[in-house]
Amino acid sequence: MGATRNVLPDREVLGELIRELDTAAPYDLVDVCEEWLGRWLGARWSTLLLADYSQTVLEPVPGRGAGAPSGGRYAVRDGAAGASYREQRVVREPDGGGAGHDLMLCVPVTIRTECLGVLVVGLPAQTEDSVADVLVDVATVLAHVLAGARRYTDRFEALRRRKDLGLAAEIQWELLPVLAYELPVFSIAGALEPTYEIGGDTFDYAVSASRLTISITDAVGHGLRAALLGSLAVAAMRNTRRGGGEILAQAAAANQHLHEQFPGPSFVTGQLLEIDVFEGSALVINAGHPTPLLLRDGAVVPVPLVPDLPFGLYSDTVYRTQRFTLRHGDRLLLTTDGITEAHFAGGSAFGVDRVAELLTAQAHHSPTEFVRQLTAAVLEFRNGELSDDATAVCLDWH
Repeated sequence: MGATRNVLPDREVLGELIRELDTAAPYDLVDVCEEWLGRWLGARWSTLLLADYSQTVLEPVPGRGAGAPSGGRYAVRDGAAGASYREQRVVREPDGGGAGHDLMLCVPVTIRTECLGVLVVGLPAQTEDSVADVLVDVATVLAHVLAGARRYTDRFEALRRRKDLGLAAEIQWELLPVLAYELPVFSIAGALEPTYEIGGDTFDYAVSASRLTISITDAVGHGLRAALLGSLAVAAMRNTRRGGGEILAQAAAANQHLHEQFPGPSFVTGQLLEIDVFEGSALVINAGHPTPLLLRDGAVVPVPLVPDLPFGLYSDTVYRTQRFTLRHGDRLLLTTDGITEAHFAGGSAFGVDRVAELLTAQAHHSPTEFVRQLTAAVLEFRNGELSDDATAVCLDWH
């Protein structure tokens, strides 16, 4: 089965790839995949591009093979690989992206809707179209294997870092759930900036057969202390949630543990939502946090919520749930104040109006792409330097 093979293998042959990946050393996963692509699909070359933490570039994973002819990193905003990443689709380049004789396919390497990168494969020019279907399966397998590999090796995480991660950011990234997820009922995605120096912002979500629970939090201050505050809040809410506690119990636990471990003026603002996946009815706790924005029928309105005190200020704070209902086609946006309040000294803030304009103008984008573009717009507004964490969580209700 050499490089000139033109007959598409039965898709059950993917089982061989899965077994080979399962038994390979975690740092050799890309090489194993490359060899399989050459053996079964006649690939002349292949390379895996991983998105960096800020989702601005696609970084090639070095392997034993030749890799893509052009080499180097790719910008997320440009080219075939960037289009594949942004739009979550297979992109074909008939001339091999400049090679002059090969067919190049760019395939998103994705778990649900969280795109880790792009698999770029060079194939003989006359390769049959259905090979793309097999490559989609290969990329899905590779995504799941890469997600598991981070428990065994630092190789892929290190490649995603264009510079050293601050200790506070390291803590926060380890807390995060999968950054994007999709079911027939909903799609959700989150993003954080500045990627390498985040301190106090985080978000979380969990799915069950009957409910979707979401939280977004913002710890006072910056750096390591803020990261520890945020970590404790998230851990307390997760621990209570996993023990069967609903959001009132989760809020009470976060408040209690923060007050005990960080007495004084330290606090964490937060928003907790518990959504019935059958009816779209939502219970919300607002602990001194910016109000969510709702895009419905082309118009953006704030969700009318009365804020309670932030977590950790007083041990006897009693939190209340408030209600609203999601409808088919709604888009809900949760942010921290680092989005709306981003500004230069003496200058105007990014503001709620700009966020609302982006929500309307970019309604056609997936939640994953929308939060990427929103945080990028805030970063551009501040000329690449943020004075506070900027975090967004976008939920589409189907």
